[in-house]
Amino acid sequence: MESKNHHVVRKHAFYWRYDTPDELELLNRLWKLVSLRLNFFTPTKKPVGYTTTANGRRKRIYDKPATPWQRLQASGLLEAQQLSNVADRIEGINPADLTRQINTIQMQLLDLAQAKTEALTAARHLDLEALQPSINRLATAK
Repeated sequence: MESKNHHVVRKHAFYWRYDTPDELELLNRLWKLVSLRLNFFTPTKKPVGYTTTANGRRKRIYDKPATPWQRLQASGLLEAQQLSNVADRIEGINPADLTRQINTIQMQLLDLAQAKTEALTAARHLDLEALQPSINRLATAK
């Protein structure tokens, strides 16, 4: 499953080793918050076709950015009651607070898992230096 969601999993949970009940509980809380942010507050572009440039190259065409929730609303697949239920659910959510909660959980996960993951990678002679920019970004977001 990770091959389809790598951009979500590794961006939000990084490459640390999580194997304790405390880490599992934090990850479960994290995924609920990440799901809310991605589905209701993060617009994405979807490819709709191709065009040919003046020099003969194909260029992909994208639609207007919209969140998955906006796309679902526009599709007409949901009944009015379903739309109302979801709208009520997200009405009081502040995207900035959501991001702060996600960052807090990420820092807690980092505190729990970093040492054991680094010990494992050292024992196996692996290099996880690519994580450092993300760790620095989180540390300054506190």
